[in-house]
Amino acid sequence: MQLFRSPVLLVWLAAAFAALIFFRFKAEESRLSAARRVLGPAFERLSSGPGAARRRLRGLLYFAALGLLALAAAGPQWGVELSPVTDLKGNVVVAVDASLSMAARDLKPDRMANARLLLDAIAQKFSDYRVGIVAFAGTAFVQCPLTTDEDAISDFADTLRPGMMPVQGTDFSEAIETTLRMLSRYGGQKVMVLITDGEDHSTGLDEALADAQKQDLKIFTVGIGTTDGDLIPVTDASGNTVTYKKDKSGKTVVSRLGEATLMKIASSTGAAYLRYTDPDSAADSVYSAVSALDLQKSKGRGRAGYKNRFQWPLSLALVLLLIEFMVMEKGFRLNFRLPRLPGRFGKGALVLPLLLLPLAGARAAGQGAEARKGNSSYAAKDWQEAVEHYNRALLKAPADKRLNFNVGDAYYRMNDYDKAADSFGEAATSRKIADRAYYNLGNALFRKKDLQGAIAAYRSAINADPKDQNAKFNLQVALEQQQKSSSGDKKKEKNKKSGAQNKQDQKQGSGKDKQKQQSEQEKRQAQAREQSRQILEMMKEKERSEQQDRQNMMQAAMRQGKQQQPDRLEDW
Repeated sequence: MQLFRSPVLLVWLAAAFAALIFFRFKAEESRLSAARRVLGPAFERLSSGPGAARRRLRGLLYFAALGLLALAAAGPQWGVELSPVTDLKGNVVVAVDASLSMAARDLKPDRMANARLLLDAIAQKFSDYRVGIVAFAGTAFVQCPLTTDEDAISDFADTLRPGMMPVQGTDFSEAIETTLRMLSRYGGQKVMVLITDGEDHSTGLDEALADAQKQDLKIFTVGIGTTDGDLIPVTDASGNTVTYKKDKSGKTVVSRLGEATLMKIASSTGAAYLRYTDPDSAADSVYSAVSALDLQKSKGRGRAGYKNRFQWPLSLALVLLLIEFMVMEKGFRLNFRLPRLPGRFGKGALVLPLLLLPLAGARAAGQGAEARKGNSSYAAKDWQEAVEHYNRALLKAPADKRLNFNVGDAYYRMNDYDKAADSFGEAATSRKIADRAYYNLGNALFRKKDLQGAIAAYRSAINADPKDQNAKFNLQVALEQQQKSSSGDKKKEKNKKSGAQNKQDQKQGSGKDKQKQQSEQEKRQAQAREQSRQILEMMKEKERSEQQDRQNMMQAAMRQGKQQQPDRLEDW
């Protein structure tokens, strides 16, 4: 970022201002010498009066106003604003390979340095496009969102380094999928420029190319390197080569340009492949190829640029000139006293705002601007964009734990409680926001059903702020939930054992009932047999009794006949 719109003009104005002060003091010194010679001893009395002091004050105010006017003419600038831009031709995402193989030196000074030069040339060439940057290796990351700010693109390009990604390797599918997610919210033609040495270790390239075809993404590939290849240096913190990369078997790795894969990617999406020679010609070739597409023009929200702040020094200069005009030769008494700060600050306290003014401007153009963008996205409930702005601000100010807190808050709104817990845990290392960070960490862990971790976080929040009633209430809820969960587990175990016992009892009971039914059935059968036997005996007894009665009757009849028989029988 340039703090002044016209730094060359500022140099000339500063030189002129210094010359003016020099000649002014020389002239004043000559005047005082002449007055001292003419007035003699009376000169000291006249030069120490209140009128002389007011003259010196007017001179100081006058020169201070001139210096501020020079600053205003140079165009001080900080912060970012959007100027209206219409008829953008399209959206271009440049994916840059950040794997270790980009440190190879078959192109001088190395492949990554040439990739950065090409990226700067593309940013200048595609001034009427939205341009974004994706850095990738084994995984992909949005290095710069789609923007029309060439300075921002150049700044992000300067941070690209071989091996900067947490996961090494070269996965083209990750770069393509990340680019598709970036371009999904924009209309019109989508273009991706893939800058790499062509060494691919991905397994999902065909699926990623199928998704690119569905969304009509044109992928132009630029091969960085040579077919002969070169060794991959491993450097120390000072950039000195320590050794060269070796594979698992201990052999030195030679990285070569893999053009076959790059041609396949370009042809499958209806684009073209280009072998890199120098940044300007490569950027021209890419621009010509992209311009040949039927890109749909779209209305842009604005072109990013630094805010012109000339009003501040100009206004202050006018105020000083007004004060200089009001300071009269004879003067007047102004009964006004500036308040003094108590304690050890005293006089020096009034100097602090002037010292902090340029620092505040520098922060506004750095992490402060990204943080404000994140706040605006958060207010618009665009949590993902808020996370991206906060992360970029965090890269510039990793010690500012408030940014970790904001990242965790945005992740929490996205229901990504794992990442939210990580960010809140990092923010809790700052004493200033430890109470709020621990409280939100407890909420995230409670959402994850990690009751033990949530209880510990709430207790840490209470230790940091014993008056936090919300943390105390949530701690009680978490403890009750843990107790219910523990008692529920015990009850389930008891019911499980009881159910097993009931099943065993039912099984034993069913066996006993079966034996009882069988015993009763045998008993009834025995009783039936006994009844049948008794009935048969009774029938036999009855028959014997009737037979005996018949015999008795016959004997009685025979006896009676013998008694009535006559002495003589008549012959018929």
